[in-house]
Amino acid sequence: MAYQEKKWQNFYEKAWAIRAEFMSEFLNGGGGYNALQIIGELEKMERLNRLVDNGDGKLKWEKATSPSQKFNFADIPHNKITSLNGLNILVPFYTNTSIVDMIIDALALEQYDSVIELGCGYGQNLFKIFYNGGGVNLKYFGGEFTKSGVEMARKLANIEPNMKAEFFHFNHLKPKFDKKLDFGKKVLVFTCHTIEQVKEIPDNWFKIVSNIAPFVRCIHAEPFGFQVGNLGEATKNHKEYFLKAGWNLNFAKTLKMAGQNGDIIIEDALLEYSCGTDPFNPTSIAVWRTV
Repeated sequence: MAYQEKKWQNFYEKAWAIRAEFMSEFLNGGGGYNALQIIGELEKMERLNRLVDNGDGKLKWEKATSPSQKFNFADIPHNKITSLNGLNILVPFYTNTSIVDMIIDALALEQYDSVIELGCGYGQNLFKIFYNGGGVNLKYFGGEFTKSGVEMARKLANIEPNMKAEFFHFNHLKPKFDKKLDFGKKVLVFTCHTIEQVKEIPDNWFKIVSNIAPFVRCIHAEPFGFQVGNLGEATKNHKEYFLKAGWNLNFAKTLKMAGQNGDIIIEDALLEYSCGTDPFNPTSIAVWRTV
């Protein structure tokens, strides 16, 4: 049965609202910021700070701590701990695998009518794709559960007249698409650490998404490695973290079932592939397309 704990729905609604408030200062401040610059301001804030709940149900910014040695000239860590292929590793602080670059390259190697992110937040990835090689002829769509995320994404799109962007409400628990949304005949869909927060996605999730256009290819950057196998100590920690948090436990099983049922064709699966910001939440990659 499809299921997500209410606490996570509430948490992300609050978190996106606070991020939206932060970005609104630049959006309404008259400084002439474009969408990418506003997103950059938020990313700068989140690199060295984090949103925390101090027990009163309210989120606030708090300076992030790091055990790493710091640079002499500024309070910036030398290194961070991440994970790769089941192992915890120490890497330079600014090391990060770019899923956005992967999407941009996929769009460059094959002609698509539109790109769609499901669980897009305020559209950060889509705006980055637009500015870094996605092109002005491509249509950009973002589906997001939180009201604050959709509203901010639309505001950012309004200051980008050359970007053909549309944002809409989307719920992984009940995936459906308004027939008025014109995705075109060939689309590239992606998700990035958004299914992770849904404890159980419905059995028909892949079938529904695969039917939004005559040809659909989907790239998932989701932390499902522990659902397939144990690569090492980081995988073990990852599984324990998800069980405690009440996060997704059925992505891999549901994906495999959709392939076996003939709903989709699974093209790639790569476990614990990226050097992310959270060592307890390593990204795996899965790619599928329509039959």
